[in-house]
Amino acid sequence: MEQRTARVLRAVVAALVFATAAFHLWWGLPRSIVYLQAYGLLSAQGIPPDPRPYFFVVFAVLLLSGPYLVTRRVVSLRNAYVAGTLLLVGSIAAWVFWHATGHGAFLVDSAQTASTASGHSHGSQSTVFLVLDHFDTEPVESAIKTIEFLGVAIFVTLLWKDPAIVPNESAERAEADSASES
Repeated sequence: MEQRTARVLRAVVAALVFATAAFHLWWGLPRSIVYLQAYGLLSAQGIPPDPRPYFFVVFAVLLLSGPYLVTRRVVSLRNAYVAGTLLLVGSIAAWVFWHATGHGAFLVDSAQTASTASGHSHGSQSTVFLVLDHFDTEPVESAIKTIEFLGVAIFVTLLWKDPAIVPNESAERAEADSASES
């Protein structure tokens, strides 16, 4: 991969990371404040607050700290690519897990949680159909998950081909030739 291509891919993945972090912060911060204010009321009724807003805020902060730490040379590109991949895969997996387990119904004995109070449920739908259903009916969720999937694909490509972290083949050949001549 050429340096120019790697720079373009780094810029694209940074934009994708920023977009998903911005969405998670936009969605999570106001809700986490509301849930913090209503925590006593929800607890008194035996309803745990939806944990997603808190996770979304932490997730967004972790994503936004990555480029900052790389530009300050606190974290290497390789470690940033691995962390970015793991965070985005974790977000996709958590999204599937949340919906496959009944929107937090696993947190309590009853199926009534703060996030399912609207009556939204998936019944016994298979996980594959559940994901496809959400891609069809939830355009914002499908856009964010597509952004995250593209981010994973670019991070993996950069891990595999970025010349800044992958040893240069011609330099390796030259070293091998000089070592064999000795």
